[in-house]
Amino acid sequence: MNTSRSRRAFTLIELLVVIAIIAILAAILFPVFAQAKAAAKKTVDMSNIKELTLAAEMFKNDHDGNYPKGWFNDEVGGEQTGQPDPFWGWDSMLMPYCKNKGIYQSPLDSESFMRGLWNQPTDHFHTNPGWVDQGEIGNRVTEDDIPASYRLNLSNYPNGPWSSLNESSLDKPAEAILFSPSRPGLDNFNWHQIATWEDDHGKVCIDYTVNTQYDRNSAISKNPTAAQRAQGMANYGFSDGHAKTLNWRKTWTRTDVDTTKAGQTVTPNFWRQNFGGWDDRCNYREGDGR
Repeated sequence: MNTSRSRRAFTLIELLVVIAIIAILAAILFPVFAQAKAAAKKTVDMSNIKELTLAAEMFKNDHDGNYPKGWFNDEVGGEQTGQPDPFWGWDSMLMPYCKNKGIYQSPLDSESFMRGLWNQPTDHFHTNPGWVDQGEIGNRVTEDDIPASYRLNLSNYPNGPWSSLNESSLDKPAEAILFSPSRPGLDNFNWHQIATWEDDHGKVCIDYTVNTQYDRNSAISKNPTAAQRAQGMANYGFSDGHAKTLNWRKTWTRTDVDTTKAGQTVTPNFWRQNFGGWDDRCNYREGDGR
């Protein structure tokens, strides 16, 4: 009786064919996985900014129709909260409604860092009224480590970061940007806010592409051309509580007829409905190019 067994191994050609098939499948699937990962990040970013707009809505309902100030939310009153320095930015004001610092961090944001401007243990902790000095902050600064992926748009605020914006002053809250994606900004000043009336460092009406991450999907230049800006896509939160993905140029969409401010013709847009705000030095005119 023949007890030998027939054994058959893979030939070299068969192994090469299998490897080639695996390589082809990997080449097909890896881009799909990358696209799915990018889409998931965009979804999280949209969810974050939506949560912030809803938190601002709840804050507004609790404070006589006033949105939080960009900064200086220190005085006690209908539009303020009595929060001490340095925890008086809009992000700290919304924290009780968000309950999660992770909402302030966009997975699409590879540039911005923690907001905390008070990083030194020798900085002092103050309370108002009276600007009472409670001594050095020390380890308490860790409470201010809120991520800085988003900025509050102060363009419609009547007195910059020193005043609140009441909902009654917005004729079209559904067409008023409240939150925009952030980047560290000019000289890495990681401010809480953005405003289209600023003229600092000669950045009139272009400042937003320095402070705003107008394109969350690709490498960003701090001095982009108009064509580069026109290609940028990002998520924006609006004053009525909704969020939307917009091309940068679309954020300048006309929302009403032209009006006159200080002898100049100006165009209301998603960034701005109210003209004549604090230290007003920049007025958008349709056709200027963005």
